[in-house]
Amino acid sequence: MKTPGENIDFQTTILSRFDMIFIIKDDHSREKDEKMAKHVLGIQMNDRGADEMVESEIPIEKMRRYITYCKSRCAPRLSPEAAEKLSSHFVSIRRQIHDAEIEANTRSSIPITIRQLEAIVRITESLAKLTLSPVATEAHVDEAIRLFLCSTMDAANQGSNQGSRELNEEVNRLETELKRRLPIGWSTSLSTLRREMVEGKGYSEQALSRALMILQRRDIIMFRNQGAQVYRNGA
Repeated sequence: MKTPGENIDFQTTILSRFDMIFIIKDDHSREKDEKMAKHVLGIQMNDRGADEMVESEIPIEKMRRYITYCKSRCAPRLSPEAAEKLSSHFVSIRRQIHDAEIEANTRSSIPITIRQLEAIVRITESLAKLTLSPVATEAHVDEAIRLFLCSTMDAANQGSNQGSRELNEEVNRLETELKRRLPIGWSTSLSTLRREMVEGKGYSEQALSRALMILQRRDIIMFRNQGAQVYRNGA
């Protein structure tokens, strides 16, 4: 199964620029398919035009004018309490993603960087604008965090949990091989390791890349000469 990043088919540097990312899955279910077909056919049979309104709907033109008014008249700023909550939340989600990456032996398909903190700030301020509030409060932050968790964070976690049991086992075996191949203080070229482990012993390129990434994060190895040389510096 492909990761969300592969399905979206954007580079991670591009993915990190979206304020919210929702993964929509086309799961095959008879009950779900029947409901979807009934809904689509119902719309066609009723033939309700785009301009026709149902009870409780806000007229689109009125909504547009309200949004324009909010944008032009309201520029909310974070309260100190809201800023503190945002800071604490960002540190927390970075730690969660890091732990998930270590557990799954892979990088998150959707990076969580300082851009995501900026995204949550924008969402928070937008929510405050909708209520014409001059200050973005903790309540706005709570809703922004909820939206972020059920969108981007959910997508990132889906990507982190894609590693198969077979691949994880292969990575674990390869970690042991690499430690045996490189005693502390020794080094070799990345191309040599690839030739020995992939071509010689049949490990996959993906497993080798993950194993090296994990060992690097644990300060067991380090890369030199712009990544061309692998040096064993720890136990």
